[in-house]
Amino acid sequence: MKILHTADIHLGAKNTKLPLEKQIQLRNEQNLIISNLFKQAYQNDFDIIVICGDLFHSKNIQSKIISNFFDCVKNFSRPVLYIKGNHDEKFDFAEKIPSNFIILDEENPYFILNNVMFWGQVKKETILKFYSNEMKNILLLHGDIIKKNSNDYIDINYYINNFKFDYIALGHVHSYSTMNLNDSLLVYSGSLFSNGFDETGEKGYVEVNIENSIDIKFIPIKNRKYVICNCDITGLNKYSQILQKVKEELDVYNCKQEDIVRVILTGYVNDETEKYLNILEKDSSNFFYFELKDNTKLKIDFEKIKNEELSFKAEFLLLVEQNEEDINVKNKISQIGIEALRGDDILI
Repeated sequence: MKILHTADIHLGAKNTKLPLEKQIQLRNEQNLIISNLFKQAYQNDFDIIVICGDLFHSKNIQSKIISNFFDCVKNFSRPVLYIKGNHDEKFDFAEKIPSNFIILDEENPYFILNNVMFWGQVKKETILKFYSNEMKNILLLHGDIIKKNSNDYIDINYYINNFKFDYIALGHVHSYSTMNLNDSLLVYSGSLFSNGFDETGEKGYVEVNIENSIDIKFIPIKNRKYVICNCDITGLNKYSQILQKVKEELDVYNCKQEDIVRVILTGYVNDETEKYLNILEKDSSNFFYFELKDNTKLKIDFEKIKNEELSFKAEFLLLVEQNEEDINVKNKISQIGIEALRGDDILI
């Protein structure tokens, strides 16, 4: 059996930081990605698609986006299994949906295809009632199995200490990851595409092949990626030096013209540093979207502070100077200490 595992599609989500025309372009591209995904799944003989929550971002979704998705499901013609995520609690699934779109819940806890039993996020008592050791068992969950303080925490031991699941398909965490617990393979597929700078990295889905064993492969999807590029300009005073450093850092991050890029300037500068932020943003912005943030700190003139009279800052620097630490360590302590005494945000 060949399974396509995905989650956290968040159809209808917007990055409101982008200009409206770029938001529309991204939305259209995402609809095309969905259409191509279902077409390729059909052409590549996937037997079933499982979506582990957060299909829609909110209840306020354009009808065109909804109809486009369910048209794709209908044309796929094979089963598409779904469990609701925390965002889908706001979405009304009462609308007419294709017969091959199957929502697993307490009323419909499992689905059987060939010799594989797919389970929704249901109570232990429900699983006990129908569980079969004669079949492969796959569990679909949406939540955080790591962070116990998360509002969406799932105690995975509740499931794996009582049942043998051959594969646990997970949603909620937007990046791909795998782990093995109690002979069960647990996989976060990650999201199909990013919707903001909090979702950098490669996006895609998981291909699961079940024969005697279970083999998985992460399949990346080519689309615009979000990139956060940190650029330390400490010691650079000329604009040409800073521009060159930014371009070098963007090359390290392998940024492409189609990407959505944020450059964050960091480090220590002085009053004479030629940052020219507006010009720098213009000269560096050969991307689908580009923004520049300046998180640099003004380098402190320690000698000037030492000469201040009746100054707590001067006393602090004198104490640091008397310490036996390495000169570089003392400079770092002095910088952070003076920033703290001035009430600045601390850069460590």
